[in-house]
Amino acid sequence: MKRFASALIVAAALVVAATGVPATASAASRPASVIAESVGTAAPPSRDAGGILVTAPPAPSDMGVAATPTISPSVSTLGVAPGDTYTCPYGYFCAQVWAGFVWKVFFLYDCQIYDLYNWTGTGYWRNNQTSSAPNPYLLGSSGIPVRVLATSPSSGSADWDPVYSISPCY
Repeated sequence: MKRFASALIVAAALVVAATGVPATASAASRPASVIAESVGTAAPPSRDAGGILVTAPPAPSDMGVAATPTISPSVSTLGVAPGDTYTCPYGYFCAQVWAGFVWKVFFLYDCQIYDLYNWTGTGYWRNNQTSSAPNPYLLGSSGIPVRVLATSPSSGSADWDPVYSISPCY
């Protein structure tokens, strides 16, 4: 099944690359969190001195307190107040999602598919993986890429509503 899913991701990415038209997915409600994580978990140690200092954006004005965003399998996380900084270590894909009062930063390292729970609104990402890592994908409800991100080093914003999983380098 995993090989089929991987082949489906690659095929969809080729369609996106060939046509320039990103696939879309429904923004249906997401299942409740299955992995308990706490904001403030220590960030992963930097694998070398190539970490990138990131400044968290201001709090979104259109979002109140939401359910705590989580990811499966679990990864290191860090709660960052608006305007504060954190380091996205070399070799990592870092994703920010609003968690009510802080930005919750997720540090993704392994090349696998991470399922997202309670990720809503506009967030941000920083790709600081090795230069040889493939493009990261944001996947919709059917596992089809809704967006293919730039290779490292790169960063940008993302609408997390249609995103159900992330593949940082699959």
